[in-house]
Amino acid sequence: MSRSKVPKLLSLIYVHNPFYLISTCLFVYGLKLLFRSGDTSVLFAPGSVAYMEPWGLMTSLAGITVLMAVTAILIVRFGKVWEDARSLLLIVLLMLLAISISFDELITLLSDRDNGRGHLYQMFVAGVLFSVGLAEFLIRGLPIRLNAGYRLPLYGFLTLFFLWPALLLRELTLFDVETTRWLIAAFPLVAGLLTVTLIPAVRKGAAAVANNGTPWNWPLIPWTPFVFIALAVCFRSYSLTMSFDAPLGSRHFWDTTFGLYQLVPFLLAILVVLLEIGLVEKLPKLQRGVMLTAPLLIIPAYPWLVPWSRLPAYTSFTNSVVSDFASPVFLTIIGLALLYARAWRKGVRYGQVGFYAMVFLAGSIGPQAFGSRIWQLQANLSYWPLLVLGVVQLMIAYRRRESTSAFIGMMLLVCAANFSVRDFPQLDTWRAMITLHLAFASMLVIGISFKDDFADTISGVCPPFLSITMFSGIVSLIGRDLGWLAVGYGIGFTAFAFLLGRLLKNHGYLTVAVIHCGLGGMAGIGVGIISFGRVHLPSGTKPVILAVVSFATAVLISMLKSGLSRRIRMWWLLRRRST
Repeated sequence: MSRSKVPKLLSLIYVHNPFYLISTCLFVYGLKLLFRSGDTSVLFAPGSVAYMEPWGLMTSLAGITVLMAVTAILIVRFGKVWEDARSLLLIVLLMLLAISISFDELITLLSDRDNGRGHLYQMFVAGVLFSVGLAEFLIRGLPIRLNAGYRLPLYGFLTLFFLWPALLLRELTLFDVETTRWLIAAFPLVAGLLTVTLIPAVRKGAAAVANNGTPWNWPLIPWTPFVFIALAVCFRSYSLTMSFDAPLGSRHFWDTTFGLYQLVPFLLAILVVLLEIGLVEKLPKLQRGVMLTAPLLIIPAYPWLVPWSRLPAYTSFTNSVVSDFASPVFLTIIGLALLYARAWRKGVRYGQVGFYAMVFLAGSIGPQAFGSRIWQLQANLSYWPLLVLGVVQLMIAYRRRESTSAFIGMMLLVCAANFSVRDFPQLDTWRAMITLHLAFASMLVIGISFKDDFADTISGVCPPFLSITMFSGIVSLIGRDLGWLAVGYGIGFTAFAFLLGRLLKNHGYLTVAVIHCGLGGMAGIGVGIISFGRVHLPSGTKPVILAVVSFATAVLISMLKSGLSRRIRMWWLLRRRST
């Protein structure tokens, strides 16, 4: 007789056994109802009509948590039922989070009593000791071999959940409302710093947790509890706002200071850890995934993407963030730039492109930009990102001896100088002239400093670019009625071209110098003719002067035809040899 097939639904229920979670939820729900309604003479402290004694509720929740922890140890020790034990481990973490959230309302009640401050300190200490002690009890009881690199951050998160509310009670800290709001917003940031402390453990590799005492391998152990904690941090960030900065009766229910941008530091820290995992474990898909998904953090960083973005409390606090620090979008882009810089340094694909993109965005989105002004790139454009990118390219050029990188870096610095001149009105009118001169100087330095094909090309371009720079400067000076200065400027640049040609043995500069002399002579003759025509002289004087000049020119040409110049040159050479 064949065995009847078990329905798939029953098989799933049997394998995953959701009844531990169901029983826990029913326990918590029942205790909440039990301790907030019914016979006040039995369930509530004398004189209270809303809550029981806080120690009673905390003890009840702690008892359920201990029951689940002990059950997990027993079913593993005696039955090796690791599938159910994994569910119980997550349930214990869930209960510890529930206890920390229950503290919010309990400590608020205690703070209103005369001797409540002493009880508050006891509750905070008891909560930390209980959560850390129970976690250690579970790890040792199962047993799970987990090194300190993972255990200490785990205990740090549990401590954070229980101790951070102590900073938010104004009855204990005497902080004002504004300071309390800043501390609430800083919770995800502190959680992000704790997340980064996992990096030393990550660098030891998956082999460090290979023999962990469980049937699960990396990444299930050790990352399963940390994934749950990451979700708990996001939820706790919002619950702290509702507990310690709840809207008043005159305010809208959603009018809170919580914004999605407050979670960005924590999410960025997660990406940093994931990138480190991809590097250590040599997982190119994970590396590329981090690189491609990282820019999505800009979306929650945008302050208007919450339903309550137009309500006064949220708008006021976010404006304070922008004015006291910077725009959340700007800060996010700076964080992403650091992430991409780390990836670029490690040779991760898209790292360099991401770094350049983030720095450019940081310069295009002003630090104080908020709301629609964030995307006004023309108004927010700044010079410092170009300066940063230019310095980075020059460092690369120095390390690799690449003229191409040096050229890009120098041109970025020239553009940065062009933008920075806008801040100085007295120099802004000379911006084009300054930019051309800096560009020529950069090309000259590259042509001299490097010896490769690209540098040779730059050296060939420099002489004509020198002419372009000189003539643009002359036009600029003449346009400002500085004619004599333009003449001196042209003579100086021509002499500089001749000097470069002799020093660098570059015939291009010598050719440019000769052309400049010819054009200068023609310009001088033209100016002389015009000036001569404007001079008032006695009748007949001008023709006589022109006749003398014409005669002198004719004699000079005849002398040249007669070989006089050759004889003068030979005489000069003989004289130099004799001396």
